[in-house]
Amino acid sequence: MDFKNKVIIITGGAGALGNAVVMAFLQTGAKVVITFTREAEFNVLKTKAGAPENLLGVKTNVLDEASVKVMAQQVAAFGRIDVLVNLVGGYLGETPIIETTLEQFDKMIALNLKSAFLCCKHVLPVMMQQNAGRIINIGSQGGLQGAEGISAYAAAKAGLINFTQSLAAEGKRYHITANAIIPAVIDTPANRQAMPNADFSEWVAPEALARVILFLSSDGAQAITGAAIPVFG
Repeated sequence: MDFKNKVIIITGGAGALGNAVVMAFLQTGAKVVITFTREAEFNVLKTKAGAPENLLGVKTNVLDEASVKVMAQQVAAFGRIDVLVNLVGGYLGETPIIETTLEQFDKMIALNLKSAFLCCKHVLPVMMQQNAGRIINIGSQGGLQGAEGISAYAAAKAGLINFTQSLAAEGKRYHITANAIIPAVIDTPANRQAMPNADFSEWVAPEALARVILFLSSDGAQAITGAAIPVFG
């Protein structure tokens, strides 16, 4: 796929999945902008990628509207924003409802839903003006079916999936598509450390998710919007 001259925003690009998505887009010739909170993490990614000119970072607190607005304005200065990939998120498991604190619940909603809402809100006007755009959010199996111990996380991801459907409906007249991909357990170093006895071969590789994200960002996916797409590996 060719994304030359396309401008891509990836939130949470310094994480394990983010690394795979960033590398995949860089290989297509896209101009990739990632948000980060720790400059050292962005520098590690930039070095890993070979310090390409088409990889840029913007320090952003995606939970703060003023910070997100400034980021969107900075990226819009390139003349367009073609794709927004919201990778920022967080997980809380093994916590019964009666033991879940309000702070934990609010944190799950903020990381998994509020962050995507704010980024979409401030990127959408640019996409609407150019009459084109792609938005990809990262859902979860927990967002489709709640389970024991993940109530706050599942509620946040369920909200994200429904938010994506509303986003798709509002963006359709502007040729903006919005979709959520639904991974199972992602094969990352953190997950391997947390679940050392699991069968890693059953998990989905970040590179596999990256390929799905690239397809949903492409011209070939114009007819797909409002979908929650399972990517279980």
